[in-house]
Amino acid sequence: MRRRLMISLLLFWVGFPTGTRAEDIQQNTLLLQRIQFAGGVGHPAGASDIPFTIASPVLHTSFRTSSYALPATFTRLKDLVPDSEHPRMRSLIAASSWLKGQFMTEGEVANNSSHELPAVSRIDRREDSSNRMVRFALTGSNSQVRYGLNYRSAGRAFFNSPDQTVREMWGEVTWGAAKLRSTMGEMWNNVDLDPTQARIEQRYGRIGLVVGKSSWPELSLTYARGATNSIFEPAGLIPQRLQSNSVEGALAYSGLTWHARLASSYIVTTDGLRNGAESRAFAQNFSGLFRPFNTLTIMPLFGYRSEHQQWSGARLETPMVSVSLLYKQSQRLLISAMGGYTSSRSADRLIDTESIVSRGMFAFHLDPIYGRSAMLSLEAAYNNTTNRVTPILNTEDISGLVRILIASL
Repeated sequence: MRRRLMISLLLFWVGFPTGTRAEDIQQNTLLLQRIQFAGGVGHPAGASDIPFTIASPVLHTSFRTSSYALPATFTRLKDLVPDSEHPRMRSLIAASSWLKGQFMTEGEVANNSSHELPAVSRIDRREDSSNRMVRFALTGSNSQVRYGLNYRSAGRAFFNSPDQTVREMWGEVTWGAAKLRSTMGEMWNNVDLDPTQARIEQRYGRIGLVVGKSSWPELSLTYARGATNSIFEPAGLIPQRLQSNSVEGALAYSGLTWHARLASSYIVTTDGLRNGAESRAFAQNFSGLFRPFNTLTIMPLFGYRSEHQQWSGARLETPMVSVSLLYKQSQRLLISAMGGYTSSRSADRLIDTESIVSRGMFAFHLDPIYGRSAMLSLEAAYNNTTNRVTPILNTEDISGLVRILIASL
């Protein structure tokens, strides 16, 4: 009888919970419904599936892993190494959203390694902090105001922005079609304080005003101030004490098939090691993107920089021009080409160099090989550097490459 009475009371309490008990059950049910498990492997482009997500009415947190292989960026094809020797990055990313997106945080820990190393060496490198990167970001938003802070530190062997620590805070206010953004931060190299290398510390601040809408041209005006100091100088290295002030005005406009941006900058740099001597530079840049057809993209770039050094009286002029073409006829055929020209000349003839860089690629996707996608590419590159002051430094290189790529091999 006593056992039956206890069972009846237990069933009554479970079937008719009080208000507090019902609310707890509802929140727990919501939490269980939002927990998701999914196994995933990082994609080559760096994206990945979300393996673990936790959400509640107040906090939403997700964890994911990513994998990324560094693409080849060599200007000389003969310097290429096998794809298996390229550094590969693996990272763990945690992102949280608070109070329905008013606060967002994201943290990442990444490490890169190369597959050509023996197993023991790879383990040793993973323990080495020079291959590691740590990143944290906080973003807050409230109506028309956004703000945040960023922190990133990477060792000297990390392949993306290596040997660099950055701390930055920013704020942004929007009034209709106008947006005002201010940024302050500092960055330095030689993260591990190697006694054989100098540590260069840079402090900077920027404030910019952008006016424009989706159908309007975008007009921006930016003022920046920075200071560069070497706080650790090994024997034999020249210290640095520089301060710079710059103003940039830019006009950008986009259409259905094109985008263009014209920017002009005025930069004043003061050298503290030369009794405050100044150098003044004026730079202009034009960049564009034009798609006359869905299969063709043209990207031109024109630049000109003129610098006058007060302490030497020399004037340095640096024009630059480049154009890139990308033609994709179908999912199987891809043609790309790039060419560029740069020269630097000083009025005192102590600097007189010219550089020509060009590269082309023809890629064709083959029929699957043993169920794996395959691609055949023909690549060629030409580089020429002419130094009229010191002809012994002239270089010329032409190279070609035939590559067959089979996925997952």
